[in-house]
Amino acid sequence: MIIQKYIRAAIWLGVMLHLNLHAQTSRLTAFSYDAFGGPSVPVQSSSYIFFSAYDSIHGRELWRTDGTSSGTQMVKDIFPGTSGGIGNYFELTAFVLNDILYFRGDDGINGIELWRSDGTDAGTYMVKNLDGGPGDGAPGEFASVNNTLYFTAQTGTQLWKSDGTANGTVSIAGFNVITNLTGFNGALYFSADNSNSGQELWKSNGTANGTNLLKDLNGTFGASLPCNFHATSSLLYFMAVTNDGWELWKTDGTNGGTVMVKDINPGGANGVLSSYSDAYMNHVGDTLFFKANDGISGYQLWMTDGSVAGTVKLSNLPDFVDSYCKFSIAGNKVLVNNYALSHFWAYDVVTGVFDETNYPTFQYFNSLEQKYVFDGTDMYYCGKDSVFGCEVRYCNEAPGSDRILHETYLIDNWSDTQGQYYNKIYGIVNNKLVFSAGRQPYNTLMPLFAYDINGAPDCMSPVMVVPVPLADTAAHLIWSEIPEALSYTVFFRESGITQWDSVTTTQTYFAWNQLNAITDYEFRVQVNCYNGTSLLSEVIVHNTGFIGSDYNVTMLGDKPESETVHRLYWLRSSPIAAIQIRYKPYGSLTWNTVNNSSGYRRLTNLIPATLYEYQVRPDYGGVFGQWSVSSLYFYTRNTLLTDIPLLETTTRSLRVFPNPATNKVWLIGDQINPEADVAITDLQGNLITISTLDNNHFSVSDLASGMYLVIVKDKDLVSRYKLMVLHE
Repeated sequence: MIIQKYIRAAIWLGVMLHLNLHAQTSRLTAFSYDAFGGPSVPVQSSSYIFFSAYDSIHGRELWRTDGTSSGTQMVKDIFPGTSGGIGNYFELTAFVLNDILYFRGDDGINGIELWRSDGTDAGTYMVKNLDGGPGDGAPGEFASVNNTLYFTAQTGTQLWKSDGTANGTVSIAGFNVITNLTGFNGALYFSADNSNSGQELWKSNGTANGTNLLKDLNGTFGASLPCNFHATSSLLYFMAVTNDGWELWKTDGTNGGTVMVKDINPGGANGVLSSYSDAYMNHVGDTLFFKANDGISGYQLWMTDGSVAGTVKLSNLPDFVDSYCKFSIAGNKVLVNNYALSHFWAYDVVTGVFDETNYPTFQYFNSLEQKYVFDGTDMYYCGKDSVFGCEVRYCNEAPGSDRILHETYLIDNWSDTQGQYYNKIYGIVNNKLVFSAGRQPYNTLMPLFAYDINGAPDCMSPVMVVPVPLADTAAHLIWSEIPEALSYTVFFRESGITQWDSVTTTQTYFAWNQLNAITDYEFRVQVNCYNGTSLLSEVIVHNTGFIGSDYNVTMLGDKPESETVHRLYWLRSSPIAAIQIRYKPYGSLTWNTVNNSSGYRRLTNLIPATLYEYQVRPDYGGVFGQWSVSSLYFYTRNTLLTDIPLLETTTRSLRVFPNPATNKVWLIGDQINPEADVAITDLQGNLITISTLDNNHFSVSDLASGMYLVIVKDKDLVSRYKLMVLHE
């Protein structure tokens, strides 16, 4: 059987890279940094994850992703030019209602106003100019009640509502300040100051007459400053300050039902802190979990059912005084982020057990706030260890279930060398976990990835499996790398034999020795992943004779002798009398044909610095076999590189494979140090990179498509090869 040659292998590599989009993890795009960092904190609808991102052409604009590369795109150039239509904000000021994104945008004409988007260019437009002119309406906080959007405007002094149309977007009331918009039991609750009672608790049904002070908590003693609203199904909790200090309050929507939950720290001292946010309060069912100080134990984890007796401290937790401790919910577990100890605890609401030991500890642990996702069964988050750096991780309800989901292999420029220092989880859309990787200097790009969480990750079979003949009795097998692979098992046998032999390796190649000459062999490769094994690759048949169709010749390589002279050399055996070679510049339609009976052939009058292709066929005493189906290639020397030492073919025979290449390149042959020095230059001799071989291979994924010179130095031997890089 005719074996696949180098150009075909390069094409297959391109196919493999394309198919990898359907593998477990795929790269969506990459974003530049501006003064406000990379992509903003996201907002999610059922179809898209929305965020703002910066590029040098459009500035910071609205983007979205559906978890695919093609579905990751700028929604609309709201403000044409580099100014950006979203503004320079760390967070996207937005809210999703009925799968429509409402956000503050600036088209450069109407100022900062209320916009809406369904994720398409045509469906992205300004709802209304709230200011009525070029000034800023400045929509701020958002909330929803009964499918109506509520928001603040005029820099937090006006309460508005909208049904998504210009006519249905109207002002309700004005205040000195209005904050903490929260929907609860069919009404809107907020903290506001109307100049009469100070900043107190208000309630609205969406009309001017129905917008009223619910309760003045502090009477004549000043504003109570209600904040950090958190709604369960039966109660709305918030924090407020009175003569009793800052404490936890609740309301059922009535004046009489608006009371302090419990004086946790008696005597006027603070039981809670006003600086708390939703990150320090969370609930499971109707049970609220929060951070409080009883004046004895310091700030600890508390819970309440809304009653005095049901408001209790859960446990004395070490270092819980750390202000970064925040709460998240995963199923029936309350996850407590202990920033100081770089790990998290879990409180099981059902069993009442507080697990402080079974979850992993990291060198660095990103806060659970906006950096974790729970899909109903599994939790995804970020943590840094000494092996992999700070990477996206996974755990389920079982203790010790932590594992790495995706290692980005990007070296950060901050404090560690084992991967990224910073990852940010954006959310789950269409069964894709979307996350960014890497916090790097502003002059670099930050990639965005999508991880397929739909069941266990697929253990893919190799897309490319190629035999490379080394001699009549040896071959080198090379296959495509699978990111999820723990190891690979190679099965091989002589054709006609029932039993398969096998060997397992962690490499993507296998040296196949002690074969019989002029014999057909079969081989296939299976991938071993953490969740099982892949399907076997297709059976590949390799004949230990020549790499053509029906003759016994083993090609060894080629060697440039001057700018216009190139030598091809090989091994041959009986019954072949001679070899016929035809060659031409790549792309030409005219072949030049020569015969040769020795082990090499000098081709003369060639064009310098040119890619040539050639084919061969056997000569059985004037009776010719078929031309090899696939071409081989060589490059002639560049006149500017005549001083570079040539390959010493009498001491070693090496081959660059594949050539052209798209990702990894192997140096195949004997007498080669697998960690030899490698330099890559352009055809003018300008150095691009220098490194060492990694088990006989090096990467060209960072090189642009084009022609290069590869220089290998090993002890006193210096070899040079022409290499073409072709990226899709």
